[in-house]
Amino acid sequence: MEHLPKRAGQAKSIFPVISYICQNKYDKGPFLDYPQRLGLPNLEIDGTFRLDPPLSSASRQVLAAVPPAELEPFLQNWLFFGLLNEVLGDLYRHEDFVTTFLDGENEKTIVTTADLLSRLEEWEAKITQDQGSLIAVYRHIAKCLILTRACLVIEYPAFDNDLKFHLASVAELLGYAASKACNVAWTDDPRRSLIPRDWGGTISEQFRKSVLLGQSNCCPSQITMLIQAFGSPQALAFVASCFREDANQSHHASCDENKCQAGDSVTSGQVTRHVNDSCGCEFLRVDENLLADCLKKGCLPLLRLKEETNFNTISIEVVASTDSTSYVALSHVWADGLGNPTATALPRCQLSRLKALIDNLDLEYLDMSTVLDHPEDAPEILLWCDTLCCPVVSREAQSMALRQMYRTYDEASVVLVLDRSLISHRVGGMSVDEACLRIATSRWMTRLWTLQEGALPARKNKLWFQFTKTALPGVTLYNHLVKVSQTDIRRRGVADSVMGRFHTFLTLFDGQSSKNQGAQMKNIMRGLLYRSVTIPSDEPLIIATLLALELTPILASEPAERMNILWRIIGTSPSGINKHILFHTGPKILEHGLRWAPRSLLSIDHHRFIPIPDGQEDRGFLATDCSAKGLVVELAGFRISIAKPAKGLPKSKPRDDIDRHRFLLKDCQGRWYFLSHRLWNTSDRPPALEEMCADVSGFSSPWILYRGSSSPVPESTKGHLGLFVEEANEQQSQSNKVTCVKIKSQVDFCHLPTEMNQICQAAYYLAQELASSAAARRLEDFGTDPTDLDDPVYQEAFQSVCLDLQRLSRSPYAMDALAASGNSVDEWGSTRIGEYMERIYRGTYMQIEEYAPGNTKWCVD
Repeated sequence: MEHLPKRAGQAKSIFPVISYICQNKYDKGPFLDYPQRLGLPNLEIDGTFRLDPPLSSASRQVLAAVPPAELEPFLQNWLFFGLLNEVLGDLYRHEDFVTTFLDGENEKTIVTTADLLSRLEEWEAKITQDQGSLIAVYRHIAKCLILTRACLVIEYPAFDNDLKFHLASVAELLGYAASKACNVAWTDDPRRSLIPRDWGGTISEQFRKSVLLGQSNCCPSQITMLIQAFGSPQALAFVASCFREDANQSHHASCDENKCQAGDSVTSGQVTRHVNDSCGCEFLRVDENLLADCLKKGCLPLLRLKEETNFNTISIEVVASTDSTSYVALSHVWADGLGNPTATALPRCQLSRLKALIDNLDLEYLDMSTVLDHPEDAPEILLWCDTLCCPVVSREAQSMALRQMYRTYDEASVVLVLDRSLISHRVGGMSVDEACLRIATSRWMTRLWTLQEGALPARKNKLWFQFTKTALPGVTLYNHLVKVSQTDIRRRGVADSVMGRFHTFLTLFDGQSSKNQGAQMKNIMRGLLYRSVTIPSDEPLIIATLLALELTPILASEPAERMNILWRIIGTSPSGINKHILFHTGPKILEHGLRWAPRSLLSIDHHRFIPIPDGQEDRGFLATDCSAKGLVVELAGFRISIAKPAKGLPKSKPRDDIDRHRFLLKDCQGRWYFLSHRLWNTSDRPPALEEMCADVSGFSSPWILYRGSSSPVPESTKGHLGLFVEEANEQQSQSNKVTCVKIKSQVDFCHLPTEMNQICQAAYYLAQELASSAAARRLEDFGTDPTDLDDPVYQEAFQSVCLDLQRLSRSPYAMDALAASGNSVDEWGSTRIGEYMERIYRGTYMQIEEYAPGNTKWCVD
């Protein structure tokens, strides 16, 4: 896998070689027709999907019928050699991509990509000579790659994961090459979705974990983040390459997938550390009264550090800030040793180290508008460090310091990031890519306080990251990533993944119209991903600071009530609350009127993060009408009801079938949908069909609310998020025509693909025929809840219905429906249609009764 990126100085790939297992050379015929040339039907994608479409049901069945021993050689020959032949054309030579070596006494033939990058450079130079044909070339390659991804995303039993990773990584590289050569970026409309983006989705999570755990020394919680945020095969390879030689994994023995315990200041009981463990120097304390005096004057308390010539003593002087003061603000993780929860004090050795770091900063970057002609003209550089400048004893003074936090990091000349993992690495010999990756995966990037500490200075290019002997500017590093993404196809996946992490603080304040305006909630929520905070009640303080809200009412409230206060402040502010917050999973506040609100934005499921727009129509406001409590929003919706069940059936659950936890939903036009509950706790059991039926039947007026327009339920097969609600007893506000509802659960729903819709519609008609049969009418005589199930007469009637169901599921009508939908016309197909037929006959499906357009107002609690 020579085409994958490696860290500087790494000689060979950390991945195993890929054996050449093809029976014959690729025939150099057209890529899309290769299966047909082998006697198989051509494989096709499901056209109802816009992005990353899967194979059609019929095509999946074709691949499922290929014996496992033949599937790997088939896919290697087609999706590697065939794809290279299709892209490179006459530059492709089979011999360039295979090589042999002695494995003991045996000669072994393996696949090689050592010449792939040079071949792609030749190919780019060739095709760019004809600018008029580039779009056609791009579209054809995109079509081939879409089919490649659709084949790889299937989980084949006993398939070689290393081979699948190899195929996916080569396809990803070819996609990058095509985009670069044809000058098509993902951001260019309308062609941005042509070439697949998510190649990580073809690789199992278990394989990605095994690569990171086996080839690196990452913490389990860090691996969870890496798997979710670094989906690119290139990024996965580079991460494993960079981290495999890091410190021993044993110190992460107590960590889990959700939290790193290594060096945690709370669990270890050790917050403040000396520079060296053997040091026992004294602690130097800052007088809190002097800090409070500065804060009362509206100034920031800054520190002047003076070190005597013998370097054995150092003094601290508190200085009130002015408009012209230059100072460096520190951003650090307390667990790294610079925290102190009990006093404004640090060891002398730490203060000496901090002074040295500040003195070593390039002074020209302290004010980008000024170039220093003479070093002696450099302004005095003071220090702000939360441990020393935020009072601990006086709660009043501490509150004043917290209210100044936005200003502190916004007005700093430089914000210097100190992270133990970064300081332990020298920049010399390290590629810029690796430096950026280490920042993106540092512990500093996982803490909530550091989000604002990085975002505020980053927008002014005043954020620096300290490595062993050098500090690097964050925006400069980001600009390097942008250049790599645009020019280096071998590292584009790395650059794009790391840029995604940098975006969380670099773009947090995008869209600001004035200096003192806070960030938008959509940017804050994106920035909160993969971050945590030691003290839960700090979260609303940080979010309020980022939103530029007044902190006084939050600080004055009890810690457990701070999130409630925050939502009330946001909900009554002119900007309101983005209504899409309703669709995020996680624990909710229990207070009436706020039961829609997340108890914590840090508990939002990272797997199901919802990008949220922020237009005027997306905003909701807390109800001010005393007759209603909740968030008033505009959403589309449809009212639902349970289908009328057949009489005479036993209460026992139907036979086990597919989709036991997904509800069928039918509209008046014969379109079918799947609906299922969303669970924020993955250990919870989703409700079964009968439980869902009982829930819906017990509600007076159940609705599904969703983000939509004035059109009926979306027909797209892409999943939609919904709220399962019940109309409340409160009267509607006549002036605004607001309907009050209570959230019961969160759901997903989607329109079924054409083939599935045909099966369900056929099952519906067959179920109607079954219901009108003589056997079903006899069964109805036993009533809704038959009690004597052992009655021979009842048994005979029930068996007759079962036999009729089997007969109808094998009827010519059923077989025609299976054939028309591309499904197998065999026992498997008839069983499938029989399962849906039984579900519909039993009445375990829902019907849409009424639509509400997207501008309908609801008061949601």
